[in-house]
Amino acid sequence: MLQQIRKLFTQMNHGSNVEVHTETDVRIISAALLVEIATADQKVDQREHSTLIALLQRHYQLDLKSAQELVEHALEARQNATSLYEFTQIVNEQFNQQNKYTLVLQMWQVAFADGDIGALEEHLIRRVAELIYLPHGLFTRARAEAREDAEGLNNP
Repeated sequence: MLQQIRKLFTQMNHGSNVEVHTETDVRIISAALLVEIATADQKVDQREHSTLIALLQRHYQLDLKSAQELVEHALEARQNATSLYEFTQIVNEQFNQQNKYTLVLQMWQVAFADGDIGALEEHLIRRVAELIYLPHGLFTRARAEAREDAEGLNNP
């Protein structure tokens, strides 16, 4: 993602035609924020990884291979990023409130996937919700909805 941004600035400085791939950018941003939750405790639980892949497949209508490639790109973008602001700025520019809610819901779903919400995961989701200006009521509703989904999966 950051390489794409650098390429954009290079093209602008050289007067070149600028390539814009908004849909891909949004997918990478969403995936990067979900990956951030999955790796918040410095390890990726298989349940979190599976949930992450399934969410991306369902939300963006991707096949398994495409979702896995998106996660790889997101991991790269995450490693190259200097702050959450790089991701949340694009979310603010391109997401409406419903899409922001869905993103935070998905972040909670990844966090609940392993049955344990760590302090870092909760802090990170709260921070992202603040940076994307998601109202607190929607933040708590997303958490409750994700918790209910997780409990439903664990208690069939």
